[in-house]
Amino acid sequence: MTLTKSLLLGSAAGLVAVASAQAADLPTRKGPVAVEYVRVCSITVAGTPVVGFVLPGSDTCFKISGYITGQIEGGNVKTAYFQGSSTSGNNPGNGPLTNNLSGVGGHYGSPDYQYIVPNGGEQRDTFGYTTRFNLTFDAVSNTAYGPLVAHGEYQFNHGGGFDNAGTGGSDGGLNRAYVTWAGISAGKMNSFFSFTGGGLAWNNFFSPDRQGFDEPDVLAYTASFGGGFSATIAIEDPYNGGSNGNNVSNLASGGGGTYMGYLGSATEQGMRSPDIVGSLDVKQAWGTAHLAGVLHNIRADGSYGGDYYDEASYSSCYYYSSCSASLDKWGYAVDAGVTFNIPNLAGSMIGVTGSWSQNASRYGGLPDAMNGEEGSVNGNGQNMAIGDAFLNEDGSWATPTSWSISAWGAFQVTPQVNLGIEGSYGENTWSGKGYDSPLYDSRSWLIGGIAHYDPVKNLDFEFELLYQNTQNSQPAGYVAGSPGSGTTTSWQGEADGFQARFEVTRNF
Repeated sequence: MTLTKSLLLGSAAGLVAVASAQAADLPTRKGPVAVEYVRVCSITVAGTPVVGFVLPGSDTCFKISGYITGQIEGGNVKTAYFQGSSTSGNNPGNGPLTNNLSGVGGHYGSPDYQYIVPNGGEQRDTFGYTTRFNLTFDAVSNTAYGPLVAHGEYQFNHGGGFDNAGTGGSDGGLNRAYVTWAGISAGKMNSFFSFTGGGLAWNNFFSPDRQGFDEPDVLAYTASFGGGFSATIAIEDPYNGGSNGNNVSNLASGGGGTYMGYLGSATEQGMRSPDIVGSLDVKQAWGTAHLAGVLHNIRADGSYGGDYYDEASYSSCYYYSSCSASLDKWGYAVDAGVTFNIPNLAGSMIGVTGSWSQNASRYGGLPDAMNGEEGSVNGNGQNMAIGDAFLNEDGSWATPTSWSISAWGAFQVTPQVNLGIEGSYGENTWSGKGYDSPLYDSRSWLIGGIAHYDPVKNLDFEFELLYQNTQNSQPAGYVAGSPGSGTTTSWQGEADGFQARFEVTRNF
Protein backbone atom coordinates (compact mmCIF):
# COMPACT_ATOMS: atom_id res chain seq x y z
CA MET A 1 0.00 0.00 0.00
CA THR A 2 2.79 2.29 0.87
CA LEU A 3 4.54 1.53 -2.37
CA THR A 4 1.39 2.19 -4.35
CA LYS A 5 0.91 5.59 -2.62
CA SER A 6 4.49 6.55 -3.38
CA LEU A 7 4.11 5.66 -7.05
CA LEU A 8 0.91 7.69 -7.37
CA LEU A 9 2.42 10.75 -5.67
CA GLY A 10 5.56 10.56 -7.81
CA SER A 11 3.52 10.27 -11.00
CA ALA A 12 1.43 13.31 -10.04
CA ALA A 13 4.53 15.35 -9.31
CA GLY A 14 5.98 14.40 -12.67
CA LEU A 15 2.83 15.36 -14.50
CA VAL A 16 2.80 18.75 -12.75
CA ALA A 17 6.44 19.36 -13.72
CA VAL A 18 5.84 18.43 -17.35
CA ALA A 19 2.72 20.62 -17.49
CA SER A 20 4.63 23.51 -16.00
CA ALA A 21 7.42 23.11 -18.54
CA GLN A 22 4.97 22.99 -21.43
CA ALA A 23 3.13 26.04 -20.08
CA ALA A 24 6.40 27.94 -19.99
CA ASP A 25 6.83 27.23 -23.70
CA LEU A 26 3.37 28.56 -24.60
CA PRO A 27 2.87 32.23 -25.64
CA THR A 28 1.60 34.50 -22.91
CA ARG A 29 -0.80 37.45 -23.07
CA LYS A 30 1.18 40.72 -22.58
CA GLY A 31 0.09 43.28 -20.03
CA PRO A 32 -0.45 47.00 -20.82
CA VAL A 33 2.56 48.91 -22.22
CA ALA A 34 4.29 51.01 -19.58
CA VAL A 35 3.67 54.72 -19.96
CA GLU A 36 6.79 56.71 -21.01
CA TYR A 37 6.57 59.85 -18.91
CA VAL A 38 8.18 63.14 -19.95
CA ARG A 39 11.65 63.40 -18.48
CA VAL A 40 12.91 66.74 -17.21
CA CYS A 41 16.44 67.69 -18.24
CA SER A 42 18.96 70.42 -17.49
CA ILE A 43 22.11 71.19 -19.48
CA THR A 44 24.33 74.15 -18.63
CA VAL A 45 25.26 76.43 -21.54
CA ALA A 46 27.69 79.32 -20.95
CA GLY A 47 27.05 79.12 -17.21
CA THR A 48 23.25 79.15 -17.52
CA PRO A 49 21.13 75.97 -17.11
CA VAL A 50 18.77 75.17 -19.97
CA VAL A 51 15.90 73.33 -18.25
CA GLY A 52 13.44 71.51 -20.50
CA PHE A 53 12.25 68.05 -21.44
CA VAL A 54 13.92 65.22 -23.33
CA LEU A 55 12.60 64.77 -26.84
CA PRO A 56 11.38 61.13 -27.15
CA GLY A 57 13.91 58.86 -28.77
CA SER A 58 16.78 61.34 -28.49
CA ASP A 59 19.29 62.82 -26.09
CA THR A 60 18.15 66.38 -26.88
CA CYS A 61 16.93 68.67 -24.13
CA PHE A 62 14.20 70.90 -25.58
CA LYS A 63 12.94 74.14 -24.04
CA ILE A 64 10.08 76.43 -25.04
CA SER A 65 10.08 79.96 -23.63
CA GLY A 66 9.29 83.56 -24.55
CA TYR A 67 7.24 86.52 -23.45
CA ILE A 68 4.22 88.65 -24.30
CA THR A 69 4.38 92.44 -23.88
CA GLY A 70 1.55 94.95 -24.10
CA GLN A 71 2.49 98.60 -23.88
CA ILE A 72 1.40 102.17 -24.46
CA GLU A 73 3.84 104.92 -25.44
CA GLY A 74 3.80 108.63 -26.05
CA GLY A 75 5.95 111.71 -26.56
CA ASN A 76 5.92 115.38 -27.50
CA VAL A 77 5.94 116.73 -31.07
CA LYS A 78 7.22 120.11 -32.17
CA THR A 79 8.21 121.76 -35.45
CA ALA A 80 10.23 119.58 -37.80
CA TYR A 81 12.97 121.01 -40.02
CA PHE A 82 14.75 119.51 -42.96
CA GLN A 83 17.79 120.52 -44.98
CA GLY A 84 17.24 120.15 -48.70
CA SER A 85 16.00 121.75 -51.90
CA SER A 86 12.69 119.92 -52.24
CA THR A 87 9.97 118.68 -49.89
CA SER A 88 9.39 115.59 -52.03
CA GLY A 89 9.77 112.40 -50.03
CA ASN A 90 11.23 114.11 -46.96
CA ASN A 91 9.49 113.29 -43.69
CA PRO A 92 10.32 113.77 -40.03
CA GLY A 93 12.75 111.10 -38.94
CA ASN A 94 14.37 110.68 -42.36
CA GLY A 95 18.07 111.45 -42.40
CA PRO A 96 19.00 114.75 -44.02
CA LEU A 97 21.21 114.71 -47.09
CA THR A 98 20.60 111.03 -47.82
CA ASN A 99 20.89 110.38 -51.54
CA ASN A 100 18.88 113.47 -52.37
CA LEU A 101 21.38 116.32 -52.58
CA SER A 102 23.01 115.79 -55.95
CA GLY A 103 24.60 119.06 -56.98
CA VAL A 104 24.26 120.77 -53.61
CA GLY A 105 26.86 123.35 -52.68
CA GLY A 106 29.49 124.60 -55.11
CA HIS A 107 30.41 128.18 -55.87
CA TYR A 108 27.88 128.48 -58.67
CA GLY A 109 25.66 125.66 -57.47
CA SER A 110 22.16 125.74 -56.10
CA PRO A 111 22.26 126.98 -52.48
CA ASP A 112 21.16 124.67 -49.72
CA TYR A 113 17.83 125.44 -48.06
CA GLN A 114 16.24 124.53 -44.78
CA TYR A 115 12.49 124.42 -44.57
CA ILE A 116 9.73 123.51 -42.20
CA VAL A 117 8.16 120.17 -42.99
CA PRO A 118 4.51 120.81 -43.91
CA ASN A 119 2.15 119.87 -41.08
CA GLY A 120 5.22 119.30 -38.96
CA GLY A 121 3.27 118.64 -35.76
CA GLU A 122 -0.38 118.55 -36.66
CA GLN A 123 -0.39 115.18 -38.43
CA ARG A 124 2.06 113.33 -36.21
CA ASP A 125 0.87 111.03 -33.43
CA THR A 126 1.71 111.69 -29.80
CA PHE A 127 0.27 108.40 -28.52
CA GLY A 128 0.69 104.80 -29.65
CA TYR A 129 0.51 101.17 -28.59
CA THR A 130 2.49 98.00 -29.26
CA THR A 131 1.89 94.30 -28.60
CA ARG A 132 4.71 91.79 -28.99
CA PHE A 133 4.71 87.98 -28.78
CA ASN A 134 8.18 86.46 -28.58
CA LEU A 135 8.46 82.69 -29.01
CA THR A 136 11.80 80.97 -28.31
CA PHE A 137 13.02 77.39 -28.83
CA ASP A 138 16.23 75.84 -27.50
CA ALA A 139 17.51 72.38 -28.39
CA VAL A 140 20.62 71.30 -26.44
CA SER A 141 22.55 68.04 -26.19
CA ASN A 142 25.85 67.13 -24.56
CA THR A 143 28.80 66.06 -26.69
CA ALA A 144 32.45 65.24 -26.00
CA TYR A 145 33.30 68.82 -27.07
CA GLY A 146 30.65 70.60 -25.03
CA PRO A 147 26.97 71.40 -25.54
CA LEU A 148 25.52 71.40 -29.06
CA VAL A 149 22.99 74.25 -29.09
CA ALA A 150 20.29 75.33 -31.53
CA HIS A 151 18.41 78.51 -30.64
CA GLY A 152 15.47 80.03 -32.53
CA GLU A 153 13.51 83.16 -31.68
CA TYR A 154 10.56 84.62 -33.55
CA GLN A 155 8.72 87.85 -32.82
CA PHE A 156 5.17 88.83 -33.74
CA ASN A 157 4.36 92.54 -33.47
CA HIS A 158 1.21 94.57 -33.72
CA GLY A 159 0.48 98.20 -32.95
CA GLY A 160 -0.25 101.68 -34.19
CA GLY A 161 0.36 105.34 -33.59
CA PHE A 162 3.44 106.84 -31.98
CA ASP A 163 6.70 104.81 -32.14
CA ASN A 164 5.05 101.42 -32.49
CA ALA A 165 6.59 98.15 -33.69
CA GLY A 166 3.56 97.65 -35.95
CA THR A 167 2.59 94.55 -37.88
CA GLY A 168 5.86 92.83 -38.69
CA GLY A 169 7.64 95.64 -36.89
CA SER A 170 11.12 97.01 -37.29
CA ASP A 171 12.50 93.85 -35.72
CA GLY A 172 9.52 91.58 -36.30
CA GLY A 173 9.91 88.17 -37.87
CA LEU A 174 13.01 86.08 -37.26
CA ASN A 175 14.89 87.77 -34.43
CA ARG A 176 17.59 85.16 -33.77
CA ALA A 177 18.37 81.68 -35.09
CA TYR A 178 21.80 80.11 -34.62
CA VAL A 179 23.86 77.02 -33.83
CA THR A 180 26.80 76.92 -31.39
CA TRP A 181 29.22 74.05 -30.72
CA ALA A 182 32.84 73.77 -29.55
CA GLY A 183 33.36 77.53 -29.88
CA ILE A 184 31.78 77.76 -33.36
CA SER A 185 28.77 80.05 -33.85
CA ALA A 186 26.72 80.34 -37.04
CA GLY A 187 23.42 82.05 -37.80
CA LYS A 188 21.50 85.22 -36.96
CA MET A 189 22.64 86.29 -33.51
CA ASN A 190 23.99 89.08 -31.33
CA SER A 191 26.94 90.94 -32.79
CA PHE A 192 30.26 90.22 -31.10
CA PHE A 193 31.21 93.91 -31.48
CA SER A 194 28.65 95.50 -29.20
CA PHE A 195 29.02 95.24 -25.42
CA THR A 196 25.64 96.18 -23.97
CA GLY A 197 23.18 96.27 -26.84
CA GLY A 198 20.60 99.00 -26.46
CA GLY A 199 20.65 99.73 -22.73
CA LEU A 200 18.07 99.32 -19.98
CA ALA A 201 15.02 100.75 -21.76
CA TRP A 202 12.87 99.64 -24.72
CA ASN A 203 14.40 102.44 -26.78
CA ASN A 204 18.17 102.57 -26.99
CA PHE A 205 20.77 104.85 -25.51
CA PHE A 206 23.95 105.60 -27.51
CA SER A 207 25.37 102.19 -28.35
CA PRO A 208 26.10 100.16 -31.49
CA ASP A 209 23.24 97.79 -30.72
CA ARG A 210 22.87 94.78 -33.07
CA GLN A 211 21.84 92.69 -30.03
CA GLY A 212 18.29 93.56 -29.09
CA PHE A 213 17.65 94.91 -32.59
CA ASP A 214 19.10 94.38 -36.07
CA GLU A 215 21.07 91.23 -35.22
CA PRO A 216 23.41 90.21 -38.07
CA ASP A 217 24.10 86.88 -39.72
CA VAL A 218 27.37 85.69 -38.19
CA LEU A 219 30.09 83.07 -38.57
CA ALA A 220 32.43 83.14 -35.57
CA TYR A 221 34.88 81.18 -33.45
CA THR A 222 35.33 81.81 -29.71
CA ALA A 223 38.32 80.51 -27.77
CA SER A 224 37.89 80.18 -23.99
CA PHE A 225 41.02 80.43 -21.83
CA GLY A 226 39.61 79.70 -18.38
CA GLY A 227 39.00 82.11 -15.56
CA GLY A 228 36.21 83.74 -17.55
CA PHE A 229 38.49 84.99 -20.36
CA SER A 230 37.60 84.49 -24.02
CA ALA A 231 38.45 85.85 -27.48
CA THR A 232 36.32 85.84 -30.64
CA ILE A 233 36.94 86.39 -34.35
CA ALA A 234 33.79 86.86 -36.44
CA ILE A 235 32.57 87.86 -39.87
CA GLU A 236 29.20 89.62 -39.75
CA ASP A 237 26.66 90.67 -42.36
CA PRO A 238 26.69 94.46 -42.86
CA TYR A 239 23.14 94.25 -44.22
CA ASN A 240 20.09 93.15 -42.27
CA GLY A 241 17.17 90.79 -42.62
CA GLY A 242 18.08 89.37 -46.02
CA SER A 243 18.79 92.75 -47.60
CA ASN A 244 21.41 92.58 -50.31
CA GLY A 245 22.94 94.51 -53.15
CA ASN A 246 22.76 98.23 -53.88
CA ASN A 247 20.24 99.04 -51.20
CA VAL A 248 22.06 101.36 -48.85
CA SER A 249 19.68 104.21 -49.65
CA ASN A 250 16.96 102.08 -48.08
CA LEU A 251 19.09 101.21 -45.08
CA ALA A 252 20.12 104.76 -44.22
CA SER A 253 18.33 106.91 -41.67
CA GLY A 254 17.62 104.38 -38.97
CA GLY A 255 17.40 101.33 -41.22
CA GLY A 256 19.05 97.99 -40.58
CA GLY A 257 22.61 96.89 -41.09
CA THR A 258 25.83 98.79 -40.45
CA TYR A 259 25.82 100.87 -43.65
CA MET A 260 24.67 104.44 -43.13
CA GLY A 261 24.42 105.41 -46.77
CA TYR A 262 26.65 107.51 -48.96
CA LEU A 263 25.42 111.03 -48.65
CA GLY A 264 25.11 113.44 -51.55
CA SER A 265 25.15 112.21 -55.13
CA ALA A 266 27.10 108.97 -54.50
CA THR A 267 25.59 105.50 -54.88
CA GLU A 268 26.59 102.45 -52.86
CA GLN A 269 28.18 99.60 -54.79
CA GLY A 270 27.87 95.86 -54.13
CA MET A 271 29.26 94.27 -50.99
CA ARG A 272 32.78 92.80 -51.37
CA SER A 273 33.47 91.95 -47.75
CA PRO A 274 31.58 91.28 -44.54
CA ASP A 275 32.29 93.31 -41.43
CA ILE A 276 35.29 91.72 -39.67
CA VAL A 277 35.04 91.72 -35.87
CA GLY A 278 37.49 90.75 -33.13
CA SER A 279 36.73 90.89 -29.41
CA LEU A 280 38.20 90.11 -25.98
CA ASP A 281 35.89 89.43 -23.03
CA VAL A 282 36.12 88.58 -19.35
CA LYS A 283 33.30 87.51 -17.05
CA GLN A 284 33.97 87.00 -13.34
CA ALA A 285 32.25 87.39 -10.00
CA TRP A 286 33.01 91.12 -9.84
CA GLY A 287 31.45 91.85 -13.26
CA THR A 288 32.35 91.86 -16.97
CA ALA A 289 34.68 93.68 -19.37
CA HIS A 290 34.81 93.92 -23.17
CA LEU A 291 37.07 95.26 -25.92
CA ALA A 292 36.24 94.89 -29.62
CA GLY A 293 37.23 96.23 -33.02
CA VAL A 294 35.69 96.06 -36.49
CA LEU A 295 36.72 96.66 -40.11
CA HIS A 296 33.92 97.91 -42.35
CA ASN A 297 34.41 98.12 -46.14
CA ILE A 298 32.68 100.94 -48.02
CA ARG A 299 32.40 101.25 -51.81
CA ALA A 300 30.64 104.00 -53.73
CA ASP A 301 30.54 105.74 -57.11
CA GLY A 302 29.21 109.17 -57.94
CA SER A 303 29.52 112.20 -60.17
CA TYR A 304 30.64 115.69 -59.30
CA GLY A 305 30.98 118.99 -61.07
CA GLY A 306 28.09 120.01 -63.28
CA ASP A 307 27.19 123.25 -61.53
CA TYR A 308 30.45 123.36 -59.60
CA TYR A 309 33.23 125.79 -60.48
CA ASP A 310 36.41 126.06 -58.46
CA GLU A 311 37.98 129.45 -59.15
CA ALA A 312 41.20 128.46 -57.41
CA SER A 313 42.00 125.33 -59.42
CA TYR A 314 39.93 125.95 -62.55
CA SER A 315 38.82 122.35 -62.44
CA SER A 316 37.87 120.72 -65.71
CA CYS A 317 34.65 119.58 -64.03
CA TYR A 318 32.97 122.94 -64.39
CA TYR A 319 29.48 124.12 -65.24
CA TYR A 320 27.64 121.69 -67.55
CA SER A 321 30.56 119.25 -67.40
CA SER A 322 30.72 116.54 -64.73
CA CYS A 323 33.28 113.93 -63.73
CA SER A 324 33.00 110.65 -61.86
CA ALA A 325 34.54 109.66 -58.54
CA SER A 326 34.76 106.35 -56.73
CA LEU A 327 35.51 105.26 -53.18
CA ASP A 328 36.79 101.88 -51.95
CA LYS A 329 38.20 102.01 -48.44
CA TRP A 330 37.95 100.48 -45.00
CA GLY A 331 36.17 102.14 -42.15
CA TYR A 332 36.86 100.99 -38.62
CA ALA A 333 35.58 101.26 -35.06
CA VAL A 334 36.37 100.19 -31.50
CA ASP A 335 34.02 99.45 -28.62
CA ALA A 336 34.83 98.95 -24.94
CA GLY A 337 32.89 98.59 -21.73
CA VAL A 338 32.86 97.33 -18.17
CA THR A 339 30.20 96.43 -15.60
CA PHE A 340 30.55 96.03 -11.84
CA ASN A 341 28.23 93.98 -9.64
CA ILE A 342 27.32 95.84 -6.46
CA PRO A 343 28.31 93.79 -3.37
CA ASN A 344 25.56 92.95 -0.89
CA LEU A 345 22.89 94.09 -3.37
CA ALA A 346 22.15 91.06 -5.55
CA GLY A 347 20.89 91.86 -9.03
CA SER A 348 22.37 95.37 -9.01
CA MET A 349 25.16 96.72 -11.21
CA ILE A 350 26.71 99.83 -12.70
CA GLY A 351 28.38 100.04 -16.10
CA VAL A 352 29.98 102.26 -18.70
CA THR A 353 30.59 101.72 -22.43
CA GLY A 354 31.96 103.78 -25.29
CA SER A 355 32.60 103.45 -29.03
CA TRP A 356 34.57 105.37 -31.65
CA SER A 357 34.30 105.04 -35.43
CA GLN A 358 35.57 106.47 -38.70
CA ASN A 359 33.78 105.83 -42.01
CA ALA A 360 31.62 103.35 -40.06
CA SER A 361 29.07 105.66 -38.47
CA ARG A 362 26.56 103.14 -37.14
CA TYR A 363 29.30 101.59 -35.02
CA GLY A 364 29.70 104.97 -33.29
CA GLY A 365 26.43 104.33 -31.47
CA LEU A 366 24.53 107.54 -32.28
CA PRO A 367 22.11 106.29 -34.99
CA ASP A 368 20.54 103.57 -32.79
CA ALA A 369 19.52 105.95 -30.00
CA MET A 370 15.87 106.32 -29.02
CA ASN A 371 13.75 105.11 -31.95
CA GLY A 372 16.43 105.51 -34.62
CA GLU A 373 15.64 109.07 -35.69
CA GLU A 374 19.30 110.13 -35.54
CA GLY A 375 18.83 112.85 -32.96
CA SER A 376 15.52 114.21 -34.21
CA VAL A 377 13.43 112.72 -31.40
CA ASN A 378 9.80 112.25 -32.49
CA GLY A 379 10.70 114.11 -35.70
CA ASN A 380 11.27 117.35 -33.78
CA GLY A 381 13.82 119.81 -35.13
CA GLN A 382 16.74 118.74 -37.31
CA ASN A 383 18.45 115.34 -37.65
CA MET A 384 22.17 114.75 -37.37
CA ALA A 385 23.99 114.43 -40.71
CA ILE A 386 25.19 110.83 -40.39
CA GLY A 387 26.67 108.72 -43.16
CA ASP A 388 29.71 106.61 -44.02
CA ALA A 389 31.08 109.13 -46.56
CA PHE A 390 30.10 112.24 -48.53
CA LEU A 391 31.06 113.14 -52.11
CA ASN A 392 32.02 116.80 -52.27
CA GLU A 393 31.37 118.88 -55.35
CA ASP A 394 35.09 118.94 -56.18
CA GLY A 395 35.31 115.14 -56.31
CA SER A 396 36.90 114.67 -52.88
CA TRP A 397 35.33 112.60 -50.10
CA ALA A 398 34.46 113.96 -46.67
CA THR A 399 35.11 111.59 -43.76
CA PRO A 400 32.84 111.16 -40.70
CA THR A 401 34.09 110.49 -37.18
CA SER A 402 31.43 109.40 -34.72
CA TRP A 403 31.82 108.52 -31.04
CA SER A 404 29.69 108.09 -27.95
CA ILE A 405 29.91 107.17 -24.28
CA SER A 406 27.10 105.79 -22.10
CA ALA A 407 26.70 104.90 -18.43
CA TRP A 408 23.96 103.18 -16.50
CA GLY A 409 23.00 101.72 -13.15
CA ALA A 410 20.36 99.13 -12.17
CA PHE A 411 19.50 98.77 -8.50
CA GLN A 412 17.46 95.96 -6.93
CA VAL A 413 15.76 97.96 -4.18
CA THR A 414 13.51 95.09 -3.01
CA PRO A 415 12.86 91.60 -4.45
CA GLN A 416 9.95 93.17 -6.37
CA VAL A 417 11.34 96.62 -7.28
CA ASN A 418 14.26 97.48 -9.58
CA LEU A 419 15.20 101.06 -10.49
CA GLY A 420 17.52 102.10 -13.31
CA ILE A 421 19.08 105.24 -14.74
CA GLU A 422 21.08 105.74 -17.94
CA GLY A 423 22.76 108.58 -19.77
CA SER A 424 24.74 109.13 -22.99
CA TYR A 425 26.79 111.75 -24.79
CA GLY A 426 28.16 111.62 -28.34
CA GLU A 427 29.41 113.63 -31.32
CA ASN A 428 29.49 113.26 -35.09
CA THR A 429 31.99 115.42 -37.01
CA TRP A 430 33.08 115.66 -40.64
CA SER A 431 36.61 116.25 -41.93
CA GLY A 432 37.47 117.20 -45.50
CA LYS A 433 34.25 119.15 -46.07
CA GLY A 434 34.07 121.34 -49.18
CA TYR A 435 34.25 125.08 -48.60
CA ASP A 436 30.57 125.39 -49.54
CA SER A 437 29.45 122.06 -48.09
CA PRO A 438 25.94 121.25 -46.82
CA LEU A 439 27.46 119.01 -44.13
CA TYR A 440 27.24 119.97 -40.47
CA ASP A 441 28.63 118.61 -37.21
CA SER A 442 26.47 117.39 -34.33
CA ARG A 443 26.56 116.69 -30.64
CA SER A 444 23.82 115.02 -28.61
CA TRP A 445 23.01 113.82 -25.11
CA LEU A 446 20.36 111.56 -23.63
CA ILE A 447 19.13 110.70 -20.14
CA GLY A 448 16.48 108.29 -18.93
CA GLY A 449 14.92 106.56 -15.93
CA ILE A 450 13.43 103.05 -15.77
CA ALA A 451 11.35 101.42 -13.00
CA HIS A 452 10.32 97.75 -12.73
CA TYR A 453 7.75 96.23 -10.37
CA ASP A 454 7.41 92.42 -10.30
CA PRO A 455 4.56 91.50 -7.93
CA VAL A 456 4.76 87.78 -8.76
CA LYS A 457 7.20 85.56 -10.61
CA ASN A 458 7.34 86.09 -14.41
CA LEU A 459 5.19 89.25 -14.35
CA ASP A 460 6.78 92.67 -14.88
CA PHE A 461 5.33 96.19 -14.86
CA GLU A 462 7.76 98.71 -16.34
CA PHE A 463 7.73 102.49 -16.72
CA GLU A 464 10.31 104.42 -18.79
CA LEU A 465 10.97 108.11 -19.40
CA LEU A 466 13.74 109.21 -21.83
CA TYR A 467 14.86 112.63 -23.10
CA GLN A 468 17.34 113.50 -25.88
CA ASN A 469 18.77 116.84 -27.03
CA THR A 470 20.74 117.39 -30.27
CA GLN A 471 22.70 120.45 -31.45
CA ASN A 472 23.69 120.75 -35.14
CA SER A 473 26.15 123.41 -36.34
CA GLN A 474 25.21 125.61 -39.29
CA PRO A 475 26.78 124.27 -42.52
CA ALA A 476 29.04 126.46 -44.63
CA GLY A 477 26.80 126.01 -47.65
CA TYR A 478 23.60 127.08 -45.95
CA VAL A 479 21.82 130.15 -47.35
CA ALA A 480 18.99 131.46 -45.19
CA GLY A 481 15.89 132.91 -46.79
CA SER A 482 16.62 131.70 -50.32
CA PRO A 483 13.66 130.92 -52.54
CA GLY A 484 12.74 127.27 -53.03
CA SER A 485 10.16 124.64 -52.22
CA GLY A 486 8.74 124.76 -48.74
CA THR A 487 9.10 127.46 -46.13
CA THR A 488 12.63 128.81 -45.83
CA THR A 489 13.94 129.87 -42.47
CA SER A 490 17.05 130.79 -40.54
CA TRP A 491 19.12 127.82 -39.49
CA GLN A 492 17.44 125.68 -36.83
CA GLY A 493 20.05 123.32 -35.44
CA GLU A 494 18.43 122.12 -32.22
CA ALA A 495 16.24 119.04 -31.91
CA ASP A 496 14.90 117.52 -28.72
CA GLY A 497 12.06 115.51 -27.30
CA PHE A 498 10.95 113.07 -24.63
CA GLN A 499 9.25 109.70 -24.74
CA ALA A 500 7.36 107.80 -22.03
CA ARG A 501 6.36 104.16 -22.06
CA PHE A 502 4.41 101.74 -19.83
CA GLU A 503 4.78 98.01 -20.40
CA VAL A 504 3.22 94.86 -18.97
CA THR A 505 5.24 91.70 -19.69
CA ARG A 506 4.50 88.05 -18.91
CA ASN A 507 7.52 85.76 -19.30
CA PHE A 508 7.20 82.02 -19.68
